[in-house]
Amino acid sequence: MKNIERWLKNGLIDDNLAQILITDLKEETERKQKLTTQVVLYTIGVILLGTGVITFVAGNDWLLKLLQSVPILQILILFFCAASSLAAGWNLGFETKKFPRLGNALIFLSTLLIGACYIQIGQTYNWSTNTAEILLLWFISIFPLAFLFKSKSINWLSIILFVTAFPYFYYEWKYDTAEVWTIFMPFSLFGILYTFANIPVIKNKFSEFSMSYKLIAAVPLFFTLLILIFSVEHSYQMTNIHYLIVPAVTILFNILNYYFDKNRDNLIKLETAFIIILMILLETILLLPAVNAAAIMITAHCLIIFIIAMGLCQGYKFENISLINLINFFLLIYILSVYCRYGWNYIDKTLFFLIGGIGLVSLGIFLEKDKNKRLKSTKDEEKE
Repeated sequence: MKNIERWLKNGLIDDNLAQILITDLKEETERKQKLTTQVVLYTIGVILLGTGVITFVAGNDWLLKLLQSVPILQILILFFCAASSLAAGWNLGFETKKFPRLGNALIFLSTLLIGACYIQIGQTYNWSTNTAEILLLWFISIFPLAFLFKSKSINWLSIILFVTAFPYFYYEWKYDTAEVWTIFMPFSLFGILYTFANIPVIKNKFSEFSMSYKLIAAVPLFFTLLILIFSVEHSYQMTNIHYLIVPAVTILFNILNYYFDKNRDNLIKLETAFIIILMILLETILLLPAVNAAAIMITAHCLIIFIIAMGLCQGYKFENISLINLINFFLLIYILSVYCRYGWNYIDKTLFFLIGGIGLVSLGIFLEKDKNKRLKSTKDEEKE
């Protein structure tokens, strides 16, 4: 609405065209609101239907005894429900296209039922202790569906499953040392997710999925580097080969991504170099018998600054508000952490609060000016 008023004020459009655009905008807004309501109703409805079936079975002793007497029958019923939900969702949402929102909701329900199938198998055959394997099978089963149906909800569910299954694997296989959680796990998750996000096919055809992987990957890495700024172990040395395979494979796939990417701009070069350097650094730390605390702290500072700079460049380049907001949050946390860590010990307390307040206000003014500058450049482009 504000853009239309600005165009009218600058003489880019006349009153009649402005009125037409305003009417279309209102209709589009109402349509989106209705679609959101439909999605919520369908999603809650299909979940309630699934819960109702489970409650019906649990409330009838004769049926529950029958299912318990034949364990394979429970699994077959769950698989049948999952397949039926998937087929109905495909028919309504993609084949006939009569109820696309309902179809997407049924497809998402099928992914939840697939997980219920694996959980039931684990309980039936005493497989419940291997949580990582169940989560991994669930992830492998639904991951292709996210791309097949271009479903954001299934994509986020698959990300959650992978991020949960990866640490569980090392925990259940007794690789649960402190070093795994403080240095190996977050670095490896970042490398895997970011590498997958930069696969040329995914980056070009599924840009929203690619950005979601990058956003999720950046969070654990940032907070791990923040911890390393203030606390460094004397040794992170690992003896198991599993810890060296993940960084090595990540480096290999990043090289392949770079080789097959036809649109290799400077940002892609920086991303590729950053991930490779990060993985080499991880392997170096894991192989050395001891690490220098000061060197790790300085490196962590440099990596955080690079992440913030690269994130802002990418956010403004692709005009991704979510990424810009996340990086601004990282910047604020980093500045506050460093300032409180060193300022409280070396600055007079009055000066500490005054300098902190002035610094934060100055940062806010800088970000506001930057925003206004970009809005002005957008207006100039529209006039041209």
